[in-house]
Amino acid sequence: MDEASSHAAAKAAPVRAVAVSRVAPSVLGQGQRGERVKLSFLDSLWVVLPPIQRVFLYQLGEDGGSDDGFQAVVERLKRALADTLAHYLPLAGTLEYVAETGDAFVDCTNAGVAFIEAEGGMDVHRLAGDEAHDTLAFLSLVPELDARVLPAPVLSVQATRLSGGLAVGLSVHHAVADGRAVWRFMEAWSSAAREGSPVTKVLGPPHYSRDVISHPNADELAREMLKTVAPNLPKVRGQYDFSQRFLLARRTFYLGADEIRSLRRRIDDLASAESTAAGGDAPQPKPVSTFVALAALSWTAFVRSKGLGAGDDTYLAFLADLRSRLDPRVSEAYLGNCVRACLASCADAADLLGQAGILHAARAVQAAVAEMEAAPLSGTDKGWMQKLMRLPFQRLTNVAASPRFRAYEAADFGFGKPARVELVSMNHDGEMMLVGGRRDGEVQASVSMDPAHMDAFKACILG
Repeated sequence: MDEASSHAAAKAAPVRAVAVSRVAPSVLGQGQRGERVKLSFLDSLWVVLPPIQRVFLYQLGEDGGSDDGFQAVVERLKRALADTLAHYLPLAGTLEYVAETGDAFVDCTNAGVAFIEAEGGMDVHRLAGDEAHDTLAFLSLVPELDARVLPAPVLSVQATRLSGGLAVGLSVHHAVADGRAVWRFMEAWSSAAREGSPVTKVLGPPHYSRDVISHPNADELAREMLKTVAPNLPKVRGQYDFSQRFLLARRTFYLGADEIRSLRRRIDDLASAESTAAGGDAPQPKPVSTFVALAALSWTAFVRSKGLGAGDDTYLAFLADLRSRLDPRVSEAYLGNCVRACLASCADAADLLGQAGILHAARAVQAAVAEMEAAPLSGTDKGWMQKLMRLPFQRLTNVAASPRFRAYEAADFGFGKPARVELVSMNHDGEMMLVGGRRDGEVQASVSMDPAHMDAFKACILG
């Protein structure tokens, strides 16, 4: 947690740490002790960002909220975490930097994770039920992970006893794992707690050798990216200011399966009507996916709520998973970053207004996906990153994560699915985070935005 988040958490409803321990991997295989995992060029650019922080809220019965019940839950979580870290070893390591070579790596010599046990008087039912986030409360429920200077820990965990339930908070350094890898770790950890093993027939063990991502200049590119984003290593931050993110309003909306089908059908019908009107040999429009439809909806809502119009260029950024798109393919069990940024652009925001605006947005998103699929690694170099940094952030929105991430199923430790899962570390004005919801076919959309524009954004999303 950086200075701004630590200061904000201090203002929240009191949460008191009652114990701090270190959870080490339960068993280490031959060759694992002392292992080093060098960051790849897909990892390096994430060194500068604050950690990924998520909170999982559970509504428990009377026993779960008592001292004895809470302690039993904590011991279950810690045992399962130790067994899981034995497979997900880089998450238990320390992120370090070697000035002589310019490399960053994860050192697993003294593998272990800080585990904080805490208690707070907040009501879990309120925290789980409110549309608007209690940002200060959520911040107090995720553990500190100070990564401003290397060496720095990769992962820390916090379990907090609340009125009526429990919060499990997680802070993970993004330089070591992307969203898919973190969710797979959560599935393994919950499986270990629920079924006794982090590895099952359905969920195989991870692998984390960076050699699986083939690039002729991989090491050189990784060092170049590090120098670009963090020129003052081992000091990580300085040129990037994330302190204002806690002034943004944050709300969560739920879109049901029927609403999503209706949205996709509306976009497809607009495309078909336009194709028919064009006549001739116009190609059949490609149906939109759930992600494309929701990204288009978010982008048009952002444009309307911000009051953008004729003459304003506007952009939507999102990450694409490259595992299935590289040659050779990288398996889903890869523990690391295997994503690249994609950028959809619109030269005139007026094109995203009106009835056909959502169709134009969807086509721009589809075009960005097609560009990525044609050359998956073309957007991973220094020049592309510098292009992103030159964009007008006040007219840029981004969509994070994926409706395919089964956030609620992934975090069932044996005492039921969480009542709510939230990303605490949203950094941008106009960010929407998508995960699968609690109900079948539902998508949870959590939004971070300037408070002055949030109501207008909600009306566009749910209207």
